[in-house]
Amino acid sequence: MIFENGECVITYQSDKAFTDDEKESMLTRFNAIKSDEIYDIVMTQSTVNLLYYPTKIMERLSVVDPSEIVIEKLVEVVGVK
Repeated sequence: MIFENGECVITYQSDKAFTDDEKESMLTRFNAIKSDEIYDIVMTQSTVNLLYYPTKIMERLSVVDPSEIVIEKLVEVVGVK
C-alpha cells in the first residue's frame, strides 16, 4: 500500500518485514534517484518512506500535486508494480 504521510512524505507499507537484502537493494535504487527534491529514505521493518520538498518539485516541473511524481519514484525504489 502506498499513501501520502503528511506534506513531505510518501510511504509504502508492506504486509511482511523486509529482509536485509531487500533493504540494501532499495537503498541502492534510492541512491540512483536521490535529488535536491527527493532527499532521504527512511525504512522500518515493513515501511519505506521517501522524504521530499514539494515546493521544489512544484516549481521545477510546474505541477500542482508533486506527490504523483514521488509515488512513481517510490514504486521504482521498492520494486512493486
